[in-house]
Amino acid sequence: MKRSIKRFWRKYLPSILAGIITCAVAAGILFLPVEKKVTPEFNLAEHSSVNAICELATLKSYYHNVAMYEEKPDGGNKFMNDFVFWPFGGYTKVGYKQFWLEYSGIVETGIDAGLIQINEPNTNGVVQVYVPDAKVLNVYADENSLTEPLSEQGWFTTISGKNKADAFAAAQSAMRQEAEGDQALLRKAKDNAKLLLERYILAAGKEMGADWSVSWLDNPL
Repeated sequence: MKRSIKRFWRKYLPSILAGIITCAVAAGILFLPVEKKVTPEFNLAEHSSVNAICELATLKSYYHNVAMYEEKPDGGNKFMNDFVFWPFGGYTKVGYKQFWLEYSGIVETGIDAGLIQINEPNTNGVVQVYVPDAKVLNVYADENSLTEPLSEQGWFTTISGKNKADAFAAAQSAMRQEAEGDQALLRKAKDNAKLLLERYILAAGKEMGADWSVSWLDNPL
């Protein structure tokens, strides 16, 4: 009897041990924590991305303007014209000056990135976006483009550097006002921003393996 038991263990022990080891390994694999593949988050309203898009959408418009300056006689100059040089004051024009300067400038129109709202896609994959109206961002007048002034001036009257600076500042202000009233230009700047934002959102959707669409909001949420 003892011999038969010994033969049994000698014959089947390796198989039994192999089975036990196999079951232990299988159980270990089953109960090991599984590392889940996490899809990286994609923040559509990421500040740096929206900023970059708005910078790309900025329109630069080139202007060629004329700055005009006029100063009429007053005080002592008016007295000289009206009394000292009477009746020739209309010809002497002491203190009178008028001149024109031509110059070139650039007006930048675009969108304030801080006012853009981009909502996460809804269950239908629709991303709602609000884009504010475009505005004039910067006005650059090229001082190097200033031409020599065409002028008209009275006796004993000169055109000073301050006169030219005042005319230049007034021309810059006029250039800004002209751009702010150019609705076609402002619409184009806004359309540029919307086009680039839509491309950004659709590309983000594809990166996430999703098919998104864009719905434009007329008012902020």
